[in-house]
Amino acid sequence: MGIIEEKLKLLPDLPGCYQMKDKNKTIIYVGKAKNLKNRVRSYFHGAHNAKTTKLVSEICDFDYVITSSELEAFVLEINMIKEYDPKYNIMLKDDKTYPYIAITNEEHPRLIVIRTKRKKGRARYFGPYPNVYAARQTVDLLNRIYPFRKCLNIGNKECLYYHMKQCLAPCINKGKIDYSEYKNKVAAFLNGDAKEVLASLNSKMQEASTNLEFEKAMEYRDLIASIEHTISKQKISISDLTSRDYIAIYADDEEISINIIITRLGNIVQNHQTIINKYDSIEDEVFSYLYQFYEINTKPKEIAIIGIEQNSLIANLLDISFADAKIGKKKEILDMAYKNAKFNLENKRNIYKNQVLKKVETIEALGELLNIETPRRIEAFDNSNLFGEYPVSAMVCYINGKPAPKLFRKYHIKTVVGANDYESMKEVIYRRYLRLKMENEAMPDLIIMDGGQIQVSACKEVLSTLNISIPVMGIQKDNHHKASLIYYENNLIQLDRNDPIFLLMADISQRVHDFAISFFRSSKAKGFFSSYLDNIEGLGQKRKDMLIKYFTTIENIKSASVDDFIKAGMPKNVAHNIYQYFENLKNESQE
Repeated sequence: MGIIEEKLKLLPDLPGCYQMKDKNKTIIYVGKAKNLKNRVRSYFHGAHNAKTTKLVSEICDFDYVITSSELEAFVLEINMIKEYDPKYNIMLKDDKTYPYIAITNEEHPRLIVIRTKRKKGRARYFGPYPNVYAARQTVDLLNRIYPFRKCLNIGNKECLYYHMKQCLAPCINKGKIDYSEYKNKVAAFLNGDAKEVLASLNSKMQEASTNLEFEKAMEYRDLIASIEHTISKQKISISDLTSRDYIAIYADDEEISINIIITRLGNIVQNHQTIINKYDSIEDEVFSYLYQFYEINTKPKEIAIIGIEQNSLIANLLDISFADAKIGKKKEILDMAYKNAKFNLENKRNIYKNQVLKKVETIEALGELLNIETPRRIEAFDNSNLFGEYPVSAMVCYINGKPAPKLFRKYHIKTVVGANDYESMKEVIYRRYLRLKMENEAMPDLIIMDGGQIQVSACKEVLSTLNISIPVMGIQKDNHHKASLIYYENNLIQLDRNDPIFLLMADISQRVHDFAISFFRSSKAKGFFSSYLDNIEGLGQKRKDMLIKYFTTIENIKSASVDDFIKAGMPKNVAHNIYQYFENLKNESQE
């Protein structure tokens, strides 16, 4: 902290942008401040939430840029986030765009859904529509009512749409066709006025009924029902058609919940929800998020906001006005957004608590089953090799019943020659726990070996020589390489497959196996394994990888049956090819 303390003394009372760096000089967080001295010093003095404490623990240095205003600092902050992608900053990766409904400005126009606006004059656009399904549904409905061109290219012969009276057939009608009336009616409908369309369809339905054209009348009836259904699903009682987003913020000490209800033409068209980490002030985190959100998504004319104070900074940056939503339907929608934001965060907390409680209950039950203290820290091991070549081992760690990937470890076997699982396991256990003992690191409460008596005995023998006392159990697998039995203190324990302890053991077994295999495959063994199978017809790289994951070693493949290969995901003919290939090798070796 020496260099940091010295630099803190030199911070100015000016606005600016600061960059926090880790031990590798990598920028891990970028922020902006009205007052650099107050803001940056606050990270290193006083109490913080767990997430900010984690951030501060990685800071080894910082830089800053003085700006002329807070607005300038904010813009610089966003640009630096884009440039450096710091791991602790919000960075919206989603580059999706909302679709529009467009009437193309062609001689024979089409009514289509389009993702991005084309050059001015090429079409008339309505939207955007965050709900793409609703946009397509609306276009399908209007295309049934109005005879716009449906074909992408105009042919020389009329199609079914002409006979259904849903197209004016420019393919055979070479005269000039006036579409202006249809364009105006569609525009009125998409701008929120469905009365004229409904009145026209009702009139046509009555006329068809009077003429005893009941099938046509039923068609019009169904169209009317479709329109009324589309309107009723999205219509809200709000008097104006201004595009407006209702933004609600709800936060605790750790996270910030943001809920955005998006309205267009008096309709709720989308509800956007997210939860972000809180490293800075709520206002700054929210402003940063909204700025990026509206770079990706279409801006409304107005925003209404609750949960933080309205701030001219975000309004100026986005060129958006704040709506007055203190009374009436606007307030109801804003309150609805706030309830959703609060529910989302509290619900996430409750789900997390329930998951933690279930995991803790499971490891407590495991402790009772083995008659040991609750194994809050579990370490599990597995080996992998190919003909004794490229031997590797892997260890996964579980804390309170949950995997802790940062504590996972990989090992190259260094002292054992050939395929000797017992000695390989002894080497890894010795290296692991000698180091923990020498460095006075935390020991596990339980060691799990991916195997049975042989693997457990190897582990116990090493622990004994190191004078370390840790319970050791094994997970035996069935013929399908799946967790089957618990081996502990010379006893085999059978569990119901729905038992939480069994599910935890199966998860540990699969995870350590996959971790070992991924390490094994990243070594030269993958190339050796693949080349060994190169001569088998129908066996490409993807299927070779499937065999590696399923069987682990060539020896297992050699002894497998056709059914085993099929279970490993091979087609029947390829399974026969593999089986026959190794049968031929056996016969050749016996000659």
